[in-house]
Amino acid sequence: MESGTGTGKTIVALASSLEHAKSCGKKVVYLTRTISQSDQVMRELRAIGTIKDVSGIAVTGRNKSCPLYRGTPGFENLSPNVLSMMCDERKQRSQKGQSGGCRYYDRVKAELDSIEAYCKREYPTSETLDKYCESLRACPYEAKKALMRKMDVVAVPYVHLLSKDIRNNLLANLNTAGDATGIVPVIDEAHNFIDAARDEESFVIDARMVDAAIDECSTIGRNSVLPGVSAADFLKYFKNCMRAVATEKMGLNVREYVFDGDYIEERMMSKFDIGRGDLSLAIDEVIDIGEERSQRLIEAGETRVSAIETLGLAMRNWCTASSKRFVRTMKIDQDGEYLSASCIDPSEISFFLRGIPGAIHMSGTLQPLNQYARVLGLPDTTRCRTYPSPFPPENRKVIYVEDVTTRQSDMKSDPGMQNRIERYIVRLCESVDKNTLVFFTSYNNMRAMRPYIETHLDKEMYWEEARNLRKTMGSLELFRTGRNGVFFSVMGGSVAEGIDFPGDELCFAIIVGIPYPPPSPEMQAMSAMYDERYGAGKGWVYCSEVPALRKIKQAVGRLIRTETDRGMAVILDSRTSRYAKQLDAVPSKDPTGDVTRFFIRR
Repeated sequence: MESGTGTGKTIVALASSLEHAKSCGKKVVYLTRTISQSDQVMRELRAIGTIKDVSGIAVTGRNKSCPLYRGTPGFENLSPNVLSMMCDERKQRSQKGQSGGCRYYDRVKAELDSIEAYCKREYPTSETLDKYCESLRACPYEAKKALMRKMDVVAVPYVHLLSKDIRNNLLANLNTAGDATGIVPVIDEAHNFIDAARDEESFVIDARMVDAAIDECSTIGRNSVLPGVSAADFLKYFKNCMRAVATEKMGLNVREYVFDGDYIEERMMSKFDIGRGDLSLAIDEVIDIGEERSQRLIEAGETRVSAIETLGLAMRNWCTASSKRFVRTMKIDQDGEYLSASCIDPSEISFFLRGIPGAIHMSGTLQPLNQYARVLGLPDTTRCRTYPSPFPPENRKVIYVEDVTTRQSDMKSDPGMQNRIERYIVRLCESVDKNTLVFFTSYNNMRAMRPYIETHLDKEMYWEEARNLRKTMGSLELFRTGRNGVFFSVMGGSVAEGIDFPGDELCFAIIVGIPYPPPSPEMQAMSAMYDERYGAGKGWVYCSEVPALRKIKQAVGRLIRTETDRGMAVILDSRTSRYAKQLDAVPSKDPTGDVTRFFIRR
């Protein structure tokens, strides 16, 4: 279902799914993209709890909730399986009464009743519950795991459904005996779910990963993976194959090569005179050696997994990713060459979703709904519903200008285009005394226009920083406390989705361009796949047009969150005329004047 921002999707989905689930003895599993969205789930559940006897808990991964390893360098970036191994090692020591166990795990059983009572009384967010558990010197992660089966609602990140291993653990902790029919999934911000599913199956193998595994081979004892072939020699030749792709398949200044066959696998089979089955067995040997090494590292107190195991698993994935579901490429960046396997068809999660009796997928920007259902592979019985905004239509206005565009070909042929856009941005920002968000299509466009804007705009300015979420969130808080600042961001970035700006925290948005995804081999392959499945032209619609419109709608959706909010958006791109109806936008010859008149008129 699609319903606009601020219209109550979360509480409606919770109330309806709870009514069904409690009558059938099922659990509601509420899936969110971010932790802040799970906080909203707990707030809404608390409201329901004032009139109905319901319970719930918000769960995050070990890397967010573990008090024992928090503060250890690199801890938050460790993979779930590594953290699980580290945790199991500590718990086993505690269970055997040995030294070196986990003091927080030891306290869980004694404090579980107190933690359960606190959850059912306070409906805490994940972070608040973590702090409460730590005040009792108990492990938050283990406490949440033990309490899941007693709760009506469990809020978890997407990965708890998308990762098969994590999903199986979740179902076991919910006491459904691995039976997925015992849950009712609610997928929030569902327009992000398909990309998250693709990302979950995608992976890379870079030079540093290979070098670390080769270096580690000198520390192992058993190291034969084929008769007369050591693990070090096997991995060194794999690295040689990666380099061969770069030198033989990629010309000067070429940064990307798309594999149309099993080039690396065939080179390795030829080198060692083996078949495909023996190659798979050799990679399995690499993984076995790595697992033994990982176990020794963890027993020695190391907070890392074997580089050999990491590479072995990636090599196995590479060899099994040669189907049409993946686009395999060699890419080169400032750190050197790396292999990339990008999933374009996440069939594993589609198979799972078709096997459960029902689920709710919802978002403020999910149209066209049939496209979402098709691409995710939902059953033919899927019901699509759109609910219009209940807010006064006169409180929201979207206009666009017809004399500028961010289309690359137009900007190259018209040297003055960028400056006209920059002048529009400055004049529009200065036309109101309101908090304003400016959305660019990319960080590159934002960087290109930043010098002019900073020189000519006399207002408090804040900027989203690429790869620096902490700094961005700090700037965002300062912006929200003022009432006449300008925050510059990127569509699809951390600010464009999932953050509330109630009241006067945000009144005006400027959208600089149509955010079509940049061309790539992955995009071309996905487009061709959809053309073949659904008809000529559907690839462009599904891969470029629909994502662009969803990003614009998400940006505009930041403006109106309640029935009293008033907000206006200006889109600086003539191509908006194609989508005027979908965006409810009208052309403007005098955008600055239209903005001024909108905010003067009450």
